[in-house]
Amino acid sequence: MATRFRILAACALAIGITAAGGGWPAAASKFQKDIVMGEVARTHPVLVATLDRDLPRLQATIKAKGNVNEVRKDMHLGPPLREACRIGWKAGIEELRKAGAKCLGDARCEACVRSNTPPSS
Repeated sequence: MATRFRILAACALAIGITAAGGGWPAAASKFQKDIVMGEVARTHPVLVATLDRDLPRLQATIKAKGNVNEVRKDMHLGPPLREACRIGWKAGIEELRKAGAKCLGDARCEACVRSNTPPSS
């Protein structure tokens, strides 16, 4: 439902800006991004919750058995732990680690996780 709303809002924005006579390339780009991210949100909910820095949604998605190691190779996105490290979201890194997320061989991600892991007692 929210995805449909985003698409409709993006269409309305694109039409409004185009009718006003300016900024159509930016509106078209935003419209295209909204469509693509709406599809990613449907197929890769853990990844989108991470990119949006939405901790409650991330927790709910993980609890609903979301894939914490999902990757979207065609868009160069994922795994979620790598994306959380890339944007510097410490709460997301911690939540994803608790859920068993992996860096899947990314050295920078591994270094980020080590630096954000509290020392064991």
